[in-house]
Amino acid sequence: LMGLQKQLRNRNFELERRLVDMQSQTETADPMTAAHMQSLELKLKQKDEELSKLYRQQATNAQKMLTLSEKAQEDAKELEKKEMEIQALKNASSASEDKVDEAKRDRSKFEGENTILKSEMESLRKNLDDAHEKIKLLAKENAVLVERILSMKNQQVDQMNQMNEVYEKAYRLSQESQQTAKNDQKYGGLPEKTVILEKMAWQRNFNVQMPVCNSRAVHAHKGQACALAFDRSGKTIVTCGTDSVVQLYDTKSGNRLDSLSGLTASILDIEFSPDEKLIIAAGNDSRAVVWSAETHRQLSVFTGHTSKVCACAFALDSKFAFTGSHDRTLRIWDITSGRTSKRIDCGSAVNFLSVCPGGNIIGSAHLDTSVRLWSARDGQEVTSWSNIHTRQATSVEFSNDGIYAVTNSRDNTLRLIDIRTYNSIKVFKDPQSHYRNMHNWNNATFSPDGKYVVAGSSGSEIFFWNVKTGKLEKRLKSDQDLVKRRNANTTCVKWSPNGRVVASCDNAGNLLYWTS
Repeated sequence: LMGLQKQLRNRNFELERRLVDMQSQTETADPMTAAHMQSLELKLKQKDEELSKLYRQQATNAQKMLTLSEKAQEDAKELEKKEMEIQALKNASSASEDKVDEAKRDRSKFEGENTILKSEMESLRKNLDDAHEKIKLLAKENAVLVERILSMKNQQVDQMNQMNEVYEKAYRLSQESQQTAKNDQKYGGLPEKTVILEKMAWQRNFNVQMPVCNSRAVHAHKGQACALAFDRSGKTIVTCGTDSVVQLYDTKSGNRLDSLSGLTASILDIEFSPDEKLIIAAGNDSRAVVWSAETHRQLSVFTGHTSKVCACAFALDSKFAFTGSHDRTLRIWDITSGRTSKRIDCGSAVNFLSVCPGGNIIGSAHLDTSVRLWSARDGQEVTSWSNIHTRQATSVEFSNDGIYAVTNSRDNTLRLIDIRTYNSIKVFKDPQSHYRNMHNWNNATFSPDGKYVVAGSSGSEIFFWNVKTGKLEKRLKSDQDLVKRRNANTTCVKWSPNGRVVASCDNAGNLLYWTS
């Protein structure tokens, strides 16, 4: 197109030149020359018009070329973008192929390992089947041996029980005769059922000191501390709690001596044996455990209750133990054999139990508000009180002379009972109603000389009543930071046998020493 345009311009220039030459010759030219000139002018005009068309066509073509150029640039960019995408896809495909190859290699490796494992598993399964067969044979043999051993032990126990019954019967008759004669001579004939211990508690030179403050507090348990007990010397305190641990502390220094374990749930009660050789604990897992107080080794586990065991105690001779449970039974256990020698149906869940100083009476406090006394010999009910409290009874404990018992209840009152007449003779309560019994096994206990009764309350407080007057003697609140940090409730309180220390524990896990 550019070449054609150039040719037309050259031709047009030539025609214009010739036109000028011819016009200069017009005056001398003949008519034919004039006609030829007109023809040339006409052709020149036509050529001009063609040239104009060509210019317009050139402009149109230039616009089209510009449009096509822009489109070509866009197509080039799109092509570049597509090429980049294709390259990325190629790279991804290459990576995927690498991963597939790696996966194939892993698969081959795992298939090989799986084959080896299957072979080993088959071998182990075969060994396991052989072991099961051996276990079955051993179990059968063991069952036969156990049956033989139990049969032999039962025969031995029956023989020993028969011998013991004969011996105990003769000894008991002799002792009861002597005791009756002494009681008649000294005290005008106390009830035979109580077998009072010659009023030894009154004859001792007790150095009972009324506490005035909380002199020490230690954090004994991670959960709540449920109960505590002194040994007969008062030198050692044992505590238990919801952390399933038994702790032993030195009374004088407050230092922890050791920890005992054996129960799998909360431990609700604990006691030393009268000969100080054993410790028994009652657990929320329906069991009771006996340890050696000297070696701290576990000696026996009592199983048989169907609900939590809330209370435990030892017989006076330390050969038998008593437990009380929420399955509405008391059980008497032979410590040597670990077997139940007597099961007593109580009719109500047992919250607390204790043994009178004479050893022949068991006292129990119950969920149905009643307090009952039982014969430790044959498990027969001696007497009961069902109307002295309006809410569940939480404890019953005896004075050291065996003449009185004190009960505690969730109705926030304590009752003094004369064991000689089986009558409730006094009510201990707080005139200002500050005393609050917050736990179902919270106890009340006598001072060693029998002159005072102490019980724990809310706020880790303890209250003292005068047994003779029945009046509230003192109310103590701890000022220890460990205790003030949390508003806890007392769960147990005990007076040391020498009368110098009162110990209590609370549901914050604290052990508190109250002294003068």
